[in-house]
Amino acid sequence: MKNNYITWVEVDLRNVRHNFRIIRDLALRQFRHTPSHKKIPPSKRKCPEILAVIKADAYGHGMAKVAGVLNKMGAGAFGVSDVREGKALRKIGIKKTILLLETPLPVYAKEVIDYNLTPTVCTLALASALNNQAKKINRQVDVHIKVDTGMGRLGVLTRDAEEFISQIMRFSHVSLKGIYTHFPLADTNSDFTNKQIAQLADLIRRLDRQAKIVPFVHAANSMGLGAYKTQLFNLVRPGLMLYGLYPSPSLKRKIKLKPAMSVKTRIIFIKQIPKGQGVSYGHVFKAPKDMRIAILPIGYNDGYFRCLSNKAQVLIDGKRCPVLGRVTMDQIMVDVSRIKSPQIGMQVTLLGKEGKEVITADELACQAQTINYEIVCSLGNRLPRIYTG
Repeated sequence: MKNNYITWVEVDLRNVRHNFRIIRDLALRQFRHTPSHKKIPPSKRKCPEILAVIKADAYGHGMAKVAGVLNKMGAGAFGVSDVREGKALRKIGIKKTILLLETPLPVYAKEVIDYNLTPTVCTLALASALNNQAKKINRQVDVHIKVDTGMGRLGVLTRDAEEFISQIMRFSHVSLKGIYTHFPLADTNSDFTNKQIAQLADLIRRLDRQAKIVPFVHAANSMGLGAYKTQLFNLVRPGLMLYGLYPSPSLKRKIKLKPAMSVKTRIIFIKQIPKGQGVSYGHVFKAPKDMRIAILPIGYNDGYFRCLSNKAQVLIDGKRCPVLGRVTMDQIMVDVSRIKSPQIGMQVTLLGKEGKEVITADELACQAQTINYEIVCSLGNRLPRIYTG
């Protein structure tokens, strides 16, 4: 045994670096290949930067380690969910911009300023609280405003955005550094997404004509970056693609990413069961013949979903072995009849590559009727991690 864990996550930081380079090149290429008359003049706005989204503990990959790698790679900013995550990044020495993608409550204004975080502002109440706190120590607090162009979640409605922005700019100690929106249908409805882009672009042009120049404008999440030319925007905020996963299968033909996460465990018990023997709760699986099965110490407590029962497979000695019966809280059973000499302590791959076979987050997501985001977040947030590369 190379480590003391019985079930664990491996994160390959080389692949995180590879994916960052791919994203950086893609962002620069899109910006350069956009017709010049559609670009914002460089004198008014900076060239593209990457805001690395590392919320939810870097999608289960470990926020501290991933942030350290991407900070050295040249990420211009980081996106996290809330004040708690922002504080954690500051405490490990990240000095770059940290954007809070969730708008904080006004009671957090002091912490936002103390830790030099950049909040998303959607209400005048938050802006006022930030302004009052900043005024006390004679500081400027940077903020971004989110505009709801169709997501129906956080954000000021497009029709109200211009007036709201004007009001925000009246606060003496609040500095508007960014405006952004989010795509709900980027992978399914390009017409709707292009209308969102047009709405935000129109808002920015109107503000520019009033000399209200906002340094950063952004909308391109992973799918937006991979599939749309967001012509006026100069900040991209990839999340999923940093970790080698695709927001849509359509991007696999044009972008070559490398998954960073593998999930592994060990066989803790092996037994022979007779034909007709039921396996696990409810006996939803009964052996069609005499079989050899192995018990693995992972279950829904570890983020391996119960809905993978009788559907998923694992890799042992480079061969696929089906999960038998219902996934339990901390154990699953698998068919090892194809394995020549299974041994207690033998390594098992639940997510990742072994030999010529690979089990992807997309495969598990399909079996669980969910998305690859949820697979890595659930597994990564519960299991200990080992970093390579």
